[in-house]
Amino acid sequence: MWKRYGLFCTAIMLATVFAAFMPIISAGSSGGNFNTIAAHKGGLQKVLIGQNLEFDGFRTPVVVYRVVSGDVANTYPAQEKDGRYFCYNVNWPTAGAFFVNYNATTENGEAQLSVGDPIIPLTIKVGSATVAGVMVGTTAIRVDTAGINLFDEDVVDLVINGPAGQISQDAKNQQFTGITVAELKEYGTTDGLKIGGWKVGEYTFQVKTVSGQACGLEDESVVKNLNIGEIPAEPTAAPVATPAAKVEVTPLKSTLVVTPTPVPTSVPTPVPTVMPSPSVAPVPVSPPVPTPTPATPCFEFMCAVVGLVVAVCLILRRG
Repeated sequence: MWKRYGLFCTAIMLATVFAAFMPIISAGSSGGNFNTIAAHKGGLQKVLIGQNLEFDGFRTPVVVYRVVSGDVANTYPAQEKDGRYFCYNVNWPTAGAFFVNYNATTENGEAQLSVGDPIIPLTIKVGSATVAGVMVGTTAIRVDTAGINLFDEDVVDLVINGPAGQISQDAKNQQFTGITVAELKEYGTTDGLKIGGWKVGEYTFQVKTVSGQACGLEDESVVKNLNIGEIPAEPTAAPVATPAAKVEVTPLKSTLVVTPTPVPTSVPTPVPTVMPSPSVAPVPVSPPVPTPTPATPCFEFMCAVVGLVVAVCLILRRG
């Protein structure tokens, strides 16, 4: 029994000794100058254009193969330095399959790589809305970097420039420079970046990698602007000026027009001249017969009255 116990302890001690001398392989980024590629890790290992690579655990020499449609299109030998192998500033095509120490017979290698371009998106939001300005009193914004494909351990600067210059750390102890990508992502969560108390004015935001702590990658996002104090109005088209019609004014000249008064002139009336006909004797003209003027009713009445008076007088006389 004691013999078995001793053999068990000896095995544990030997395993401990061997483990102490075995290299520890850590793939990916550790916040340093290299993206570590590990042998026989399994799965795809991410490589971004512009990174530096370090190869751990591979047989030597280390060569990266680019395979397109089953054929080797390119080979990229790693550089050896002090028994370690590196690739600097990766600038390979992104199309195709990439293998470390490719075996054409097995169509596989000691590691397979996924090569792509770095992506560093940046959007300033309040809630889910993208904004270019916020009113005074807004307490927080979101620095949204959703879709960023750097390693979480890579170190970046969130470069914020305001009215007083660059802000590396604000009064709320929010750190913006020398932070990991994982910490940068926290500013993209709801109410991620507190801006209560920030001065009114124009601010710019940009993400930049710290090359020596981001696998050697030098890259940056676009610059985003934020106005604190007023919401910028939508640009409107300037009204097109219509040229005023040119009116020419001709001065009026006052001219006195005198109309002569017509003077009446006597025009002699022509007297018709009757020419006697030599063949016709003159016909004597009879004098006009006077037409009796009809008696008026008043005259007749007077005659009747006079006759009545005479009749009365004769009767009185006889009697």
